[in-house]
Amino acid sequence: MTNDNVFETIVGSGARSAVSRRSVIGGIAAAGALAAVPTGVFGRQDETGADGDLEIVADFEPPAMPENLAIDSAGTTYLSMGPSGEIRAVDADGNESTFATIETGEEGLLLGITVLGGDLYAANGSGEPETHGVWRVAADSEPERIAELPADETTPNGIIPDPTDSDALLVSDHLGGAIWRVTTDGEAEQWVTDGSLEPDMSAETPVGADGLAVHPDGDVYVDNLNAGSIIRVPVEDGDAGDPETVVQDEGLVGADGMTFDEEGSLYVAVNAQNEIARVTPDHEIETVVAGEGLDFPADVHFGTTEETATSLYIANFAYGTFLQDETAAEPSLARTDVGVRGHFPDADGDGGTATETESTDE
Repeated sequence: MTNDNVFETIVGSGARSAVSRRSVIGGIAAAGALAAVPTGVFGRQDETGADGDLEIVADFEPPAMPENLAIDSAGTTYLSMGPSGEIRAVDADGNESTFATIETGEEGLLLGITVLGGDLYAANGSGEPETHGVWRVAADSEPERIAELPADETTPNGIIPDPTDSDALLVSDHLGGAIWRVTTDGEAEQWVTDGSLEPDMSAETPVGADGLAVHPDGDVYVDNLNAGSIIRVPVEDGDAGDPETVVQDEGLVGADGMTFDEEGSLYVAVNAQNEIARVTPDHEIETVVAGEGLDFPADVHFGTTEETATSLYIANFAYGTFLQDETAAEPSLARTDVGVRGHFPDADGDGGTATETESTDE
């Protein structure tokens, strides 16, 4: 799907009439309905094209549309199928199975997922008090909600292990403009709130704080989907400092899931641009891959095995296409080799990564 088609899908009258406000704000960017967005704080480089070939690892059929992905230490990829609430597992040999299903209600979406301590955790934006919040899926166990968040005031979106605490997670709230800290025993509190994390409430779909990632220096980064910005949250002794916007660019409007490589470059799934962008340590923006083979990409994650250590996996959500023409949607799991290994702040927390000197089971 071209960029023009993505924008038409997002703001077209047909899309507006086809879905409810809550359903839309769970997963897409109303880029065309935003107020004017400043050009880049540090400028945008010309598109550089793809670093490598884009390979489709697995194809799916709606309503199996992957909004987020996580990879465990065995190399199994888990994908949150937003509208259906299914968590699909794809093992290293390509075999697929349903790992769990979480109730999303009539209009909700299952969003971020991550691995922590061998269990899977998920951010469920159901919008219903009985199911809205953070869920845990332990092996051979039924999913359980560990933390309830205010259903009318929050939309939990991105989720990562807390880099300073092996028993906690950080969860972005794209409606409330905050990052929550949720412990594995169910305690939840706002870790940081700031105007830079808030959505544009005049946009067709207000989505603020979205993707989360941990820099090699330990600071937490979050993107604001509506604003097209990347925000650094300094971390000291587990506490959040004052957020700082380090990049803002109209080419990042639609910034969704993201991840760092070991050299400090940030990879961002820019769903509304149909592009995977890279923000270098010098805050320049490059295009890793765009266009063909991508369909509303919503998340990225590095491979966790020695064989896949430099592979960037991509969740093609295909939601924009689906709203316009269900038969044209091409949800999938894709990957491309970017030539550098991913950064994993905690091997236990995020599935780990293979090292150059020691191969792991990952």
